[in-house]
Amino acid sequence: MSADALSICMLSDDFLPGATGVGSHLQVVCRRLQALGHRVSIITTRRPSEPEFEEWHGVRVYRVKTVKAFGFYQAIPSVQTLESLLDDIQPDLVHFHYLGWMLLRTLPLCARRSLPVVYTYHMTEDHLTQPLPMRPFRRLIVRKIVEICNSVDLVISVSDNLAATLPGKGIHTPVRFISNPVDFVAADEVEPQDRSAGFAVMFAGRLNPEKNIPFLLRGFALLRQRVPDAQLWLAGSGADKESLQRQCDSLGLGDSVRFLGFLGHSDLARYYKACDVFVLPSWVETQGLVAMEAMWFGKAVIVADSVVSATELVEHGLNGYVVRADQDQELAERLIFLSSDPQLRAQMGAAGQRRSERFEAGRVMEALVDAYRQVLSRSRALK
Repeated sequence: MSADALSICMLSDDFLPGATGVGSHLQVVCRRLQALGHRVSIITTRRPSEPEFEEWHGVRVYRVKTVKAFGFYQAIPSVQTLESLLDDIQPDLVHFHYLGWMLLRTLPLCARRSLPVVYTYHMTEDHLTQPLPMRPFRRLIVRKIVEICNSVDLVISVSDNLAATLPGKGIHTPVRFISNPVDFVAADEVEPQDRSAGFAVMFAGRLNPEKNIPFLLRGFALLRQRVPDAQLWLAGSGADKESLQRQCDSLGLGDSVRFLGFLGHSDLARYYKACDVFVLPSWVETQGLVAMEAMWFGKAVIVADSVVSATELVEHGLNGYVVRADQDQELAERLIFLSSDPQLRAQMGAAGQRRSERFEAGRVMEALVDAYRQVLSRSRALK
């Protein structure tokens, strides 16, 4: 490792295989940092049959004791385990990506070791209180998020719009906007998925309540009244799959909705390449990595206004549309309009592809490494 290379320790409840946008984000970040010559270690959850340690693209992956709650794996390592791992890793800097038990146990250890700490604000209180049993704790969770943010050296926000709101929440730690990275190969190198649809609409993400997929299904059902050969592709898995299938039956959608399951990087790229329009209907979303990926492949995108970064992703009418997250007819009208105008879809896709260049992984990694070095410089100046 060169003299100016960093030893970076990431902590996240999701990494490999990535079940969430955070896990997918981290795979790109860790692999890219390692390729730049930095030493990257990650402490994450251990699922059944997974090893306690492995190397992945040169990244050292440590897995710790884990429980499953509300459909997600959550790391619950002991303090002794964390102490031992930090001794082994010897990081220059620690970067947290998940609010949870592991973060709460590791933060005091970092303070005792005078380790600089970065936290990426992937999740708001809306994410954390989606499960019904968590909703009574919303005010407590809000206070805890602020407390955690004010105990680290830098807060990274993946949305510029979200970053602007954080000081108003009482967060006085420096906040810096650094996008999620898009790390697909050039779109013209991807072979599109075979398709039979006359007009193909796509969604990718967890099939969970916060993704607002019932809204997408209702809008798609209205589209089908005008465009009978339209298909909807749902890429992802989650707790709501059976209820969504029942909704499809009640709407009379038959086999026009395809549940694709979880798709790996290369398969997902083929579906992005093949679809006509991508829709992100989420109630709760900080940036919307999947919409950025669809833009990378030159697709018009429709994003719900409930997505914090909606106006960062979409310039309404230029590379897609922003619609109200509970207006089925509005969504349907935008889909119907796009289905009838291939030239407009192509123009919007081209505009989106140009817009997506700001999210390209190389640019994002430059900003992230610069942020790390600034945090380390400030930390050393205080010693």
